[in-house]
Amino acid sequence: MRKTPELWAGLLLLPVLCSAQSAFDGTWRPDPQRPSHPGPPQTAVLINGEYECPSCVPPYKVKADGHDQPLQGNPYYDTINIAVIDDHVITKTGKKDGKVTLDGKVTVSADGATKTEVQTQIGSTPFPMEITIKSARVSAGKPGSHAVSGGWQTTEVDVSNHAEDTTFKVKGGALSMIDRMGRSFTAKFDGTPAPYKGSDEFNGVSLKLIDARTIEESDLSDGKVVKISRWALSPDGQTIHARFDDTHGHIQEQDGHRVK
Repeated sequence: MRKTPELWAGLLLLPVLCSAQSAFDGTWRPDPQRPSHPGPPQTAVLINGEYECPSCVPPYKVKADGHDQPLQGNPYYDTINIAVIDDHVITKTGKKDGKVTLDGKVTVSADGATKTEVQTQIGSTPFPMEITIKSARVSAGKPGSHAVSGGWQTTEVDVSNHAEDTTFKVKGGALSMIDRMGRSFTAKFDGTPAPYKGSDEFNGVSLKLIDARTIEESDLSDGKVVKISRWALSPDGQTIHARFDDTHGHIQEQDGHRVK
């Protein structure tokens, strides 16, 4: 897994046009995301010294012996190391060309009802990104299997080392955005397309004011709109509500708060 569900890619904030300083200037942090459309459950099977992930893309089955095992077709790592720590904890280490790109720890609660996976993803951003994924059990594993086995529905996703903290500055009718992952742009509020730098998904962006507290962002790939985001500021200016539409009917919503 490399990308998390829509987490603040290019957060935008509405300027106060009559003020020397925008109420939206500063640094903003996404709250943990609770998927409104979580999709199908994730499944795992760990039994008899083997770990299988039927829901992974692509699916795989390897020995869970604490050694690197080859994988085929995964763009982010070509080996995976699954180690069993105890009856409720396993670790995952993915490598690409011998370099660690994924360092993960999966912990199942004592009652077996919930699971927490902490992943550190390395190499896809200027510095490692730590993601915490919480899930609830929706189906039991096979008799005699490890506690991690069964079906799991994601309930919360958080960039727990705050890699997506985003800083905004409004000046001269334009918004400048930069985040800790190296993404940035400066775009006017008249809908004129502007370059989007540092993203592997978008290379352009345009902005439009909807009303006094709402802005619409269109993210572009070679001039084509591939995602539309709407940002609505709270009355006290301390929180923001985001709605993401990937233009294919997949919609995510998330809140965030001011950190400075």
